[in-house]
Amino acid sequence: MAAAKPVIKVAALCGAITKGSHNRALLRYAIELTKQDIDGIEIDYEEIAPLPMLNTDLEVDGKYPAVVEAFRQRILAADRVLFATPEYNYSVTAPLKNAIDWGSRPPNVWADKAAAIVTDAGSLGGARAQYHYRQIGVYLDLHFINKPEFFLNGYGSPPKFDGNGNLIDQASMKKMKEVLLSLQSFTLRLRGCNFNHSTIPELPRKICKLSEEAQDLTPFPDGILAQKFHTSSQYKRGITSEPYDWVKIAEDACCKRSVFGKGLDLWKAYT
Repeated sequence: MAAAKPVIKVAALCGAITKGSHNRALLRYAIELTKQDIDGIEIDYEEIAPLPMLNTDLEVDGKYPAVVEAFRQRILAADRVLFATPEYNYSVTAPLKNAIDWGSRPPNVWADKAAAIVTDAGSLGGARAQYHYRQIGVYLDLHFINKPEFFLNGYGSPPKFDGNGNLIDQASMKKMKEVLLSLQSFTLRLRGCNFNHSTIPELPRKICKLSEEAQDLTPFPDGILAQKFHTSSQYKRGITSEPYDWVKIAEDACCKRSVFGKGLDLWKAYT
């Protein structure tokens, strides 16, 4: 009997706060899709309209406003993030950028999460905005999937949404499923080889062994580098719960991979 896939929790954020937003409809379809056709994914829609505009004067004694802290904790608890957003003035939207900025306040709750973005906006389908969000993700250590890319011009012909604002375009429905499956796969890969870089006092000199025996990356075993730092209060303060010998850990949990198609044994040194 095949083992059930682990359930991955997704925080879904919409860059538009209008009730009839096509991007909100995309998230609504994604939620329906995971309930009916994709196992192992739970999507929770996160409303960002109540968040105040970013203002550090609202941070008192190291604490955030209650609505902001509740939002940050929900993002922290999620395994990954799904964004759906229009494009404003060739770039990001104010509501979503504001939410991202609140989440980035220390400690950054976006860090080390997988993410995907879908856009519905005009003739280019939001491509310019997508690439700006991906740039933001680099600084936040938010890891966007590269493909498939989802761009939709919801105002073109034939209609992509029905009179009630529901997605009806078959090609877009298929692409949304591909995005979710890719995000699920990427999340599980990150879980298999994930650790909090801020906890490493210095990079080990010997990280991984490349072997001719294996052609693909073998994830680090759970319990070695796959530490669940994000679930602990220690992580929120940017420290580990105990000291680690990272050189020993890396040597004991080497990853195997072929390099340029040639069998090589190599210790990668950091200086």
